[in-house]
Amino acid sequence: MANTERLAALQKVRIARNAVQAARARTGLTDEEQTALTKLFFDLDDLEDSLILEEISEQVTALKADAKDLTEVAGRIKAIDGALAKEAALVEDAAKAINGLVQVVTAAASAGLI
Repeated sequence: MANTERLAALQKVRIARNAVQAARARTGLTDEEQTALTKLFFDLDDLEDSLILEEISEQVTALKADAKDLTEVAGRIKAIDGALAKEAALVEDAAKAINGLVQVVTAAASAGLI
């Protein structure tokens, strides 16, 4: 799903979830209405989480590819010109930092923290 469409869907889900939450607070609801609204609220909340996690997953995939590209470029720079070894090492360090970030985000997502 394109980022623009995902953000639009996420916004609509949040608006709907907030409206359902407000409706749950109304007085005079029957037990059946309260139960239906509560289920709907949690369904919308789960959908919001799914949309967010899908975005995170796509970003992690893109970050992994970027880190791999940086590592490959750094390797080519080292092979071509030893005089650029310092710059290549800095690029490799950046790639390692990105890979570390990917691991942290992946672990946090797996643990349900994000």
